[in-house]
Amino acid sequence: MKTQRKIWMSLFCALGLQSVTFAQEPPEVVETPPSPPEEIVEEVQEPVEEVAGEVVEEVIEEEQIDSELFIDPDSPYLYIHGADIHTVTNGVIQKGDILCKDGRVMKLGESLRKPHGARQIDASGMQIYPGLIAVDSSGIVSGRGLSIRDSYDPYALNIDLGLSGGLTTVQSGGAVAKLKHGTLDGILLGEANWVNMNYSTTSPSGRRKLREDFSKVRDFLREEKRWILDKALGEDVSEKAPEPKDVNKEYLSLLKGEAVAHFSANSLKDLLATCDLLEEYPMQSVIMGGREAWACAGRLGRVGAQLVITPRAKSWADDSLNRPSGWSIENARILWDHGVSFSILPGERFISTGGIAGRDLLTLPMEAAFAIRGGLPQDVALRSITLDAAKLLGVDHRLGSIEVGKDADFILCDGDLFHYRTFVQWAVVDGAVAYDKMNAPYFAHIRPRAAESLEEVFEEIQDTVVGEEIIEEVVAEEAASIDDPEEE
Repeated sequence: MKTQRKIWMSLFCALGLQSVTFAQEPPEVVETPPSPPEEIVEEVQEPVEEVAGEVVEEVIEEEQIDSELFIDPDSPYLYIHGADIHTVTNGVIQKGDILCKDGRVMKLGESLRKPHGARQIDASGMQIYPGLIAVDSSGIVSGRGLSIRDSYDPYALNIDLGLSGGLTTVQSGGAVAKLKHGTLDGILLGEANWVNMNYSTTSPSGRRKLREDFSKVRDFLREEKRWILDKALGEDVSEKAPEPKDVNKEYLSLLKGEAVAHFSANSLKDLLATCDLLEEYPMQSVIMGGREAWACAGRLGRVGAQLVITPRAKSWADDSLNRPSGWSIENARILWDHGVSFSILPGERFISTGGIAGRDLLTLPMEAAFAIRGGLPQDVALRSITLDAAKLLGVDHRLGSIEVGKDADFILCDGDLFHYRTFVQWAVVDGAVAYDKMNAPYFAHIRPRAAESLEEVFEEIQDTVVGEEIIEEVVAEEAASIDDPEEE
């Protein structure tokens, strides 16, 4: 409607100015034979149509410029243009575009059309990755479980630092939370339903007690299954199902597949003992540590265990043992070769501001880079801190890859994610920019992005408003000529 009003207003102005011109400068009286009516119409109408056509073209051109430059800060759309998109699941889209709406990825591809008024980021020459996920963190968000919502500080320094390192989601205190700056909307994704297990070889009595408890749970499940089957066959059974009176409720949820067992094991001896337990009592499991996992990777793959490993966690081989032992830089690569799913974390589960760089969550990609140095494919290393980490937390239906329908959580980097010089330029969470390096006082001064010169800014502003100024002047002059009785 705005465009139509401008076009009609311009046509009216053009026709009005033409009539005013005839009124101010009357033609000289010359005795000539009168022209036929058709010729007079042609002489008068032709210049008016030309002027009107020129004005319409100028207004339409001006509207197109306004449509390209206009940005609505409250628009539900976010348009990111010109970056290499690392989708994780569908390869890399070279110089692609991402269109997001209401916090979700709406379209993905090349040369996408930008909606009118959409918020936009020109990411030409940059790399886009899914937001990084820390499976086990400390100190970034506080509280346990659902109480994280009450203690979350959206202006905390560690939130900003986590975003600057590429983190958009963390698991802490049994809850999975997003990192957002300045808002509390949608920060909590859910709880990590983990059951902590103590099954160390240093505590034989504890291991025996654990097995006894699991045996009781298994016996109850067999009794419950028999009751369901007998009732379905019409047998004479009690109307009430068996109740788990003397059964550990957490272990019951594990064997039913409703929860995940959480183990800590680094040595080959502890890892093999955990595999024995998982073979006897199959359940979903996560093993933290896995320093010597490379020595039993095939066994871990057969029991379906998931691991959280630290590639730089070193321990030297024990020469007194007649078996493989110690740390290996090839640990991650060997696990991948045997089909073991794993996530990577640094040695420190928090963000360090004490000056020791490269060992904490602020530089999570650096830890994955050491796994790449040990032979792990780079795309697999990216999965270990995005999609595989999301699967381990049970949120892979929303996070971990850049796909249509998933949450618009990604990071825009000025280089390869695993290169030590690369900075995160923007972090986007739920379709909103949660971090901008140029607005971060601790990193903005290091290799800043090229800013527009004052001349370029002034030219952009002038191009935006020049059309409106011209039309306003024409309308003012026409209004003055109509209201002035001397011009009539």
